[in-house]
Order: sequence, then structure tokens, then C-alpha cells
Amino acid sequence: MPSRAVALLCLLALGASVRAEEPVPKTIEVSGALPRSASLGQAELSALGASTGTWTLHGTRHQVTGVRLDKVLTHLGFTPGPMGKDVPVAEKRAGYREVVIATARDGFQAVFSVAECFQGMGPGEVLVVWAVDGKPLPPADGPFRLAVLTDGEPSRSLRQLKKLEVVDAVAR
Repeated sequence: MPSRAVALLCLLALGASVRAEEPVPKTIEVSGALPRSASLGQAELSALGASTGTWTLHGTRHQVTGVRLDKVLTHLGFTPGPMGKDVPVAEKRAGYREVVIATARDGFQAVFSVAECFQGMGPGEVLVVWAVDGKPLPPADGPFRLAVLTDGEPSRSLRQLKKLEVVDAVAR
């Protein structure tokens, strides 16, 4: 009997538990200062309108497939809020004062202002990605990741995206 099997039998005989790896969730949790929260898988994200883009990672260009972050937030009821002469200053575009905290499975976090991520408002192009170069993300990167197409370096393009939380930065 190989020594590994003997060691395992000894552990079991001593009452030690053998912990299997936890399964990787196939969804991302989206919550916080939104009218609705959700657990979204690839089918739900794709239904929001898949986009492709060119993303440079460590000097190599890749074709990514995903959905824009602003579409995810809008799907869950986000609105920037009213604007106009008759709107009190404290209420103008209150949604654009919020931030998104993206969290990876290993605890790494990246922060985005909501305004920078909205098409037509900010320069950022942030995608929740499920495929790179026409292939599903490898387990080490997925099943979802963020790809920030407009950042000069990939530090906010986190792998293994687990959660997106919208937070009112002013209320803190």
C-alpha cells in the first residue's frame, strides 16, 4: 500500500476530517446600494448584452467577451439620479457618488467610481468577462474576471470575481 494511502487511513482512524476543495461558484453576487441584489451566472450576464473588446494584459493583446459593468448595475435598478436646475445640489446625480468594490475569491479587491464605469459619463470600460480569445476562462482566472480595457496596467482587472458591492461613498 503506498505511503499516501497509509497516511490517509491513519488520519481517518484518528478521527481527523479530510476536507475536499470547496466547489467554485458559477455566479457572482451583486449587492449593496442597489434596488435589487442578485446572484448572476453567465446566462443572465450574457442576456444583458454581451460585448467584446481588446484588452492588453502584460503586453499581450487579447479578445475578451463579457458584459459592461454599467449594464449589470442598470439591470439591478441603478440610476444616476436626477439632474437639473430644480434639483437640490445634494441630490444631483447621487448615484454617481457611489463606488463599486469588486472582490475576488482570494480577497483581493479593486474599487471603481460608478461614474467612471458608465458609458457616456466616464472614460472607463469595465467588463465582467467569461471568455478570453474565444475560450472560457481557465479555472485559475474564472469563471468570471474583470477586464478594465481602459486601464494602463491590469491591477484592477481581478481574477476569480466573486462579488460586486455598490457602496455610497458619501454616507461612510
